[in-house]
Amino acid sequence: MEMPARRLRVYLVEDSAILLSRLREALDVLGVDIVGHADNAAIAIREIAELAPDAIVVDIALRRSNGFEVLKAFARDTAHHRPVAIVLSNYTSEPYRSAARRLGVEYYFDKSNDVLAMLDVVAALARAAGMRNGSEHP
Repeated sequence: MEMPARRLRVYLVEDSAILLSRLREALDVLGVDIVGHADNAAIAIREIAELAPDAIVVDIALRRSNGFEVLKAFARDTAHHRPVAIVLSNYTSEPYRSAARRLGVEYYFDKSNDVLAMLDVVAALARAAGMRNGSEHP
């Protein structure tokens, strides 16, 4: 009996309701499961630890906190599953990118120009998640 393809599980950390809605729509089209979202770091950290998503998409500037708090919480966590970290932010200068790299961020995208590139990366991660499922079950 063939197992259904495994869907990529993504958690969103974004405080813009409009962008959150658009990201949900776009990721749904890609066949990605949005397992949760938060608009502040404290909730995001708690829920990401509980839900163990495959990837997190994090904005740096949040209303009551910042995305670096989320990234720090999972940067060196070897006791738990560490999600692929993707930053989607308007703060794209080199100091921000460098700080994110030090925290293990694999992908950093400019909200103004790179949303489609970010979606391409998530689509590739989703394909890889599906292929891993297929290879584990003959």
